[in-house]
Amino acid sequence: MPRPRPRTGTRIEVAAFSIALLAVVGAGCVKRQQIPDIASLHAVAQESSSGVVAIATTIADNPSHITLCSGALVAPNLILTARHCVSRAVTATPSCDARGRSHNGDHLAEDVDPASIAIYTGAHVRPDVDVPVARAVRTLHPTGQVLCDADVAFLVLDRPIVGASVLTMRLHSPVETGDIIMPVGFGGGLQNVVGLKVARARSIVLATGPSANALTGAVLGPREFEVDRATCRGDSGGPAIDVVSGEIVGIVSRGGSCSANGNHVYTRVDAYKRLAQAAFTAAQREPNVAAREVPSVDVNPSR
Repeated sequence: MPRPRPRTGTRIEVAAFSIALLAVVGAGCVKRQQIPDIASLHAVAQESSSGVVAIATTIADNPSHITLCSGALVAPNLILTARHCVSRAVTATPSCDARGRSHNGDHLAEDVDPASIAIYTGAHVRPDVDVPVARAVRTLHPTGQVLCDADVAFLVLDRPIVGASVLTMRLHSPVETGDIIMPVGFGGGLQNVVGLKVARARSIVLATGPSANALTGAVLGPREFEVDRATCRGDSGGPAIDVVSGEIVGIVSRGGSCSANGNHVYTRVDAYKRLAQAAFTAAQREPNVAAREVPSVDVNPSR
């Protein structure tokens, strides 16, 4: 079984999702979530898609090398995304255990210069020709250089993004096995068209950490969860939207083959409540989160 890897590529690197709904979800108790009707799902997809933006990072020593990720607008000038979208990679194959520890050393080096991170909106993005709507001025993320259990980051922008929906994060409770989510990102869906934004119907949460799924090979830290077939090459940092509430519950971190069932790992946003609060403060915005709040994991931002 191949090790999980971040959703990145070579020249234009993206992270993506594919449509999937697994008919059977392992053994044991699984919560049966009430699934909205088609009209409600369509409304959630439209609203969520409007708040998902493309994040293009140019490497300073190689201007032709552009990394394309996805992110969610959680305030007019604040984006939630994945840590590996804003830091230089040391390895393409992070190996983690169920405690959220690395088996192969550091996964990340220093942060990229925020000025090299450009933000794009629209249904189909081409960073090589399109004009960005904003640029990053600051990144915030957990301390350390390991992706395991900590692949989350916020970008403070140099200006508000106009015409896009601001999405709500759910920080008061985590996802559960059996929940239905809607991934949204710039991977182009089943066709995997780089830069094309697609909301991918619905996907099942197969497991939550800490755990190891012997059927799929996924190893989940305490702040992670696994979905069935919701990630392909593309859309790193793209949000997982709860289909009932419309709230962001996770962001895509890493996964196995695009064609594999399972072994697609997300970082839970509720586990990073303190980081989120620090990000809203840095952006000088009021928190845009669900009303109910409970204590969460205490994580110090690195900057």
